[in-house]
Amino acid sequence: MRQLRRQAGLTLVELMVATTLSLVLLAGVLLVFQSNKATYQMQSGLGTLQENGRYAISQIAADLQQTGFGGCQSPRLSPRVINVVTPSPASAYLDDVAQGEFFDGRNDQAGSVTYGGVTMVTGTDSIEIRGPLRSNVAYVNGPVLKTGNIVVRGNTTGFAANEYLMIGDCSSSTLFRATAVTASAGSPPTTTITHTSGNTSGELAQPYSSDALVMEFGTHTYFVGTTPRTNANGQAITALYRFDGNSSVELVDGVEDMQIEYAFDGDGNGEIDGFGTVDDITGGSYDWDQVMAVRISLLMNSVEGASSVEAPYTYFPAGSTSISPSSGDYRLRQEFSSLISIRNAVF
Repeated sequence: MRQLRRQAGLTLVELMVATTLSLVLLAGVLLVFQSNKATYQMQSGLGTLQENGRYAISQIAADLQQTGFGGCQSPRLSPRVINVVTPSPASAYLDDVAQGEFFDGRNDQAGSVTYGGVTMVTGTDSIEIRGPLRSNVAYVNGPVLKTGNIVVRGNTTGFAANEYLMIGDCSSSTLFRATAVTASAGSPPTTTITHTSGNTSGELAQPYSSDALVMEFGTHTYFVGTTPRTNANGQAITALYRFDGNSSVELVDGVEDMQIEYAFDGDGNGEIDGFGTVDDITGGSYDWDQVMAVRISLLMNSVEGASSVEAPYTYFPAGSTSISPSSGDYRLRQEFSSLISIRNAVF
């Protein structure tokens, strides 16, 4: 009969060695986890910056490329736009448009200003863009007389009574208020626009040919405004808004600052002579109709903390000057800048 060997447990030394090895392995796993977490937060923050920055710039650029558009006429024509809307406080800016002022704005806003109930962030710029910024555009169904109704192709144009419209061809454009808009289900379908009231005489500035366009005319004001939200660290979230004259719509959050410069052609030779702010226009150095391009610079942040340290950043017009965020602010920041040509002002 074989004698069974006596079983023995682990010694204290063996337990201590095993525990130490386990702690070392666990520490390594934790280090890898923390490193991967920090990398994920950084990549997520950078992704938020890139996506929000591109979207914000694209929204402003799309409107800037439409400003001043009134048909196929050359920017050398004068007058390019004629306003026949009956003067009122609400339509006062239309006279400015007729004089070539397709923009307005604020530079480094000092006091409290609200657009559609949203407060603009102090120290930032805003820009009001004027033109056929909405998507409703229609061709006329034939030549249009000065005193006649405007008939356009299609019965789903989206035009409405009492809104400002523009009709234009290669000779000039007329701004007018629609009195009534009536759709017809004929073949082909058409829409009739009358302009007998709300205008100075019920007449357009001139007759228009069969290649004329009818467009909705409006304004979009872009500005950086406050939101009621905060991030996980309790820091206020600001956003880019678009104000259409009635209400403000939040486009994208994480926009911290916006600075705007205008490229001017002061001598009319078709070349940019220099850059300036809206103060250079209101101060008398330049005129709005000398603007050839607009440079938009947005300072974006990652909304949530994405860095392990308070990451310094640079922002135009500070140039290469490093800016340090406040203590405990771990958001990433990046500038997005674009020079956008005003297509109807470029020869």
